[in-house]
Amino acid sequence: MQRRWVPLAAVAAVLTACSQPVEGVAVAGVPGQAEQFDPCSIPDDAIAATGLNPETGSGWIEGISVKAWTNCGWAGPTPNPWYHFGVLFSIRFTLDEVRHNSAFQDFKDVRLGGRTALEFGLASMDPDEGCGTSFDTTEGVVMLTVEALGTVPPQGDPCELVRRHTIELQQYFPPSI
Repeated sequence: MQRRWVPLAAVAAVLTACSQPVEGVAVAGVPGQAEQFDPCSIPDDAIAATGLNPETGSGWIEGISVKAWTNCGWAGPTPNPWYHFGVLFSIRFTLDEVRHNSAFQDFKDVRLGGRTALEFGLASMDPDEGCGTSFDTTEGVVMLTVEALGTVPPQGDPCELVRRHTIELQQYFPPSI
C-alpha cells in the first residue's frame, strides 16, 4: 500500500472500530447529522493562518459516507506538504470510546488551550509519522490527526503539530464540557 493512502486507511480503521450498531428510537429534538458541527465550516482564512492550505480542504471522498462522523482535512504546509491535518466530529461517540479504540495507542492526558484532551499515537504509523488529539465538547467528540503523506520524509513532530493546530483552531470547535 502506498503511504499516501495511509491517512484514509487510518480513518477507516477508526470509524470501523467506532461505528458499532446503535439501538433505540430517534427522539424529537435530538440533533442529527445535519445539525452537527462540520469541520469544513472552519473559515479558510483561519486555516491559512495555521500554515495549512485551505484550498485542499475537503470532507469525505466521493462515494464514502460515514453517518456517525463529519470530516474535513487539509494539506500543509505549502509549498511542500508533507502531512495531512484531519478533523473528525461525532455526536454519537465519546472521548472514552476513543481511549478504548485499538487503532490508537500510547495515550497521554494533555491540556490544550484550556481544554482537557487526550493525545495518542496511531497504531498504523510510526510515532514520527502520525499523532492524534481528541476532546469532548458540549455537542460531541472532536478528533484531530496529523499524518505524514509519505511524499517526503516527516519534517517535524506530528504531536507538536496536532497540538499547535488544535490550539490555533480551538475557537471554531464547540465549547468544552
